[in-house]
Amino acid sequence: MDDFRTWHWLETVIELGGLKPASERLHRTPSTISHAIKQLERRIGVTLVETRARRIRLTEAGAILLEHMRPLIRELEGVQGVIDQFRATGASVLRIAVDQVFPHDRLIHAMERFSREYPHTRIELFETVLGGGPALFRDGEVGVYLGLEPVGDHTGTQVGRVRFVPCAGPDHPLVDIAGGLPEGELMSDAQLRQYRQVVLRDSHPEGSTNAGWLGAAQRVTVDHMHTAVELMRSGLGFGWLPEHQVREEPDLVVLPVDDGLCPETAMMLFRQRELMASPAHQCMMEALVESARGD
Repeated sequence: MDDFRTWHWLETVIELGGLKPASERLHRTPSTISHAIKQLERRIGVTLVETRARRIRLTEAGAILLEHMRPLIRELEGVQGVIDQFRATGASVLRIAVDQVFPHDRLIHAMERFSREYPHTRIELFETVLGGGPALFRDGEVGVYLGLEPVGDHTGTQVGRVRFVPCAGPDHPLVDIAGGLPEGELMSDAQLRQYRQVVLRDSHPEGSTNAGWLGAAQRVTVDHMHTAVELMRSGLGFGWLPEHQVREEPDLVVLPVDDGLCPETAMMLFRQRELMASPAHQCMMEALVESARGD
């Protein structure tokens, strides 16, 4: 590491034309820089610089070697940037759990903003359902949780509300039934109960609860929202999806039911108490809040 640093110092001396201007940029004394270059010459057994008309210049060998070293110097500078960020933020990896009902485009927007401000911090995203996120949060596996479920005695920040509506693919029998209803008439839960429902499995390792209204005896249980949407689109079953997501799925038809049947839940954002002072986690919190509110 010391040799790489000296090569960087040598490059700066040549670029600025002398020890004094280089010392001002590097915050080292001219004698320290000069001594380091001489030590480097002794170690490699090659003369790198010479003085002509009171100006330090590279020897032919020095010019060739410095040209080979420049890519490594740039890599070293990049590593130093990573070190500086980690020293300032204390976060090399940021782990977050986000319930699958949160809009993907808003999640991506938040992650893009965070990545611009903390380009060297890795993000580990856990896409959860129901109790899976709180379980990861309580076990300390993630520092941030965004979802619909409460987390013990932790106080979260509400960032919005999610309303679930029943929907099905255009070829599903329930769509035909809805189309034949007199104007203003709504479907009953008894009518929905007669058909297969697509539900999401609770991602809690010990959980058995499934996401959504569970009136139907026939069910298809899946792990991911995308799979549920595809099954509904195919006509295999109906299901309850976040209202915002249904608006983005032109192939799905919202079934007319009484508003009282449509559950609405607060979307909450939690952060571990010991991370309250972490600038990186604060940045991610702000990015998620802004994205959730459409800022």
